Amino acid sequence: MEFFKEYQQKLEAYVGKTKANYIINEAVYIVSIGTNDFIENYYSELTERSEQFTVEEYEDFLIRHAADFLTELHRLGARKVSFTGLTPFGCLPSERTSNLMNPGECMEEYNTVARDFNAKLQALTTRLCAALPGLKLRLTPLYDLLLHVVQNPSSYGFDVASRGCCGTGKIEASYLCNQWNPFTCEDADKYAFWDSIHPSERLNRLCANQTLRTSLAEFV
Repeated sequence: MEFFKEYQQKLEAYVGKTKANYIINEAVYIVSIGTNDFIENYYSELTERSEQFTVEEYEDFLIRHAADFLTELHRLGARKVSFTGLTPFGCLPSERTSNLMNPGECMEEYNTVARDFNAKLQALTTRLCAALPGLKLRLTPLYDLLLHVVQNPSSYGFDVASRGCCGTGKIEASYLCNQWNPFTCEDADKYAFWDSIHPSERLNRLCANQTLRTSLAEFV
């Protein structure tokens, strides 16, 4: 939000207040929240979130922060907002690897959390659109697409969806994925995931096209 405020000031200095307001009002905003908040915060042993909140309380905690953020974004002039919720993050290769009860399978507990959280986001979307004049807030439906890809990878031209292209595909991410890793696959397009957390470029393209057909369709 602070970066956005800084951008507004620079834009106004560059094109003037009237045109800057027009650009801000007509721009399309894409907001994403959730996955890291659960994987790296709530379910991580390195934090105390799970001791401070039940999972339902933590969902509500994030929803309140999302509401405050979107309300402030609206106050600053944003009107067209696409909001991306949670994907079935229990099916990420990293979470499959850490599934000790059913090795290699999706963590269904996490997927249930994702669905519950998305339902709360949808309710928030409806509430804010009714309360904030001129706001067009749309939730991007990516959960079902990602789940279908994971369950039916060949239908989308993928050979592998249970592990990433990088290294073993089970735990690697970020700096562990580089040209010196001898296990990285030769063709990332055959994999739904690049590493154990992030989609491959090809899967990202599918998600982008889905977003353009749904939540962004009336904006672009």
